Amino acid sequence: SEASRRHGSLRVPEDLTDTRSFNTLQSSPIFGKTKLFDIMFSLELASRLADTSVDAMCLNPGFNTTSLGRELPFAATLERALQALNIGDPRHGAGLIVRLATGSGLESGGYYSGRSVRRITPVAPADDPIVRQQLWQATAELLSARGFTGIYPDGQG
Repeated sequence: SEASRRHGSLRVPEDLTDTRSFNTLQSSPIFGKTKLFDIMFSLELASRLADTSVDAMCLNPGFNTTSLGRELPFAATLERALQALNIGDPRHGAGLIVRLATGSGLESGGYYSGRSVRRITPVAPADDPIVRQQLWQATAELLSARGFTGIYPDGQG
């Protein structure tokens, strides 16, 4: 999601367990962080599965009207206007999802744009393999503390 570009500051592992209340204005950077974490985790997964037959990729499906932000006062009006202009149809974003899920021939470990099906560079720190490894490790530690065991073949999380 483009929202990953508006993530504010990022703190690993603190942001993984931050459950403080937030208001509508604070929801955008929090949503951006979740999208950035998704990208980082997917790219790290691809790195860890590099010598296997499993591919891992992530994508930005493009702008889609999905009712996200429906609590905003102007959301219903905006959605009607976008639908009238044929902008944001979720079926457009679904094309790349289907392509990736059905063995598209795209490179594992890539972050792809739904509009052009081109590889894109994620915003920092998702482009940093060390920070991605830190996220993976912090996630593994949180899961382990809650009784989940690793599923990765070499036991690394």
